[in-house]
Amino acid sequence: MATTMLLLVLPIGFFVLALLFIAAVWTTPRRTKWLGIATIAAAAPFFFWLGAFSEQFGAGQCYSNAMGMIANAVEQTGSPQELSKKIRDLPMHGYETVCSDVEAAAAGLPNAGAP
Repeated sequence: MATTMLLLVLPIGFFVLALLFIAAVWTTPRRTKWLGIATIAAAAPFFFWLGAFSEQFGAGQCYSNAMGMIANAVEQTGSPQELSKKIRDLPMHGYETVCSDVEAAAAGLPNAGAP
């Protein structure tokens, strides 16, 4: 949720700053305006990188939580063969894995919430 908000706010903030800049330099020479706009455009990759970093951070927390639930289930199990089948059935699809799906499935493992 917080990551989604950040990904929405960053581009909006970028465009607001660009509009504020254009409004502030409206009466300056044309060359100065283009230099400022070029500087703002050069800053766009930084805003993109910041959004990508925040997304990776959120995904890392999600996977840590899912792995913690799986570890709890393994630690507390009395039937390892049954649990191993359930772990194999988790929705893991390589780079296409959706962490929220894995986390929801891991929460359904027996003793997943046990400390």
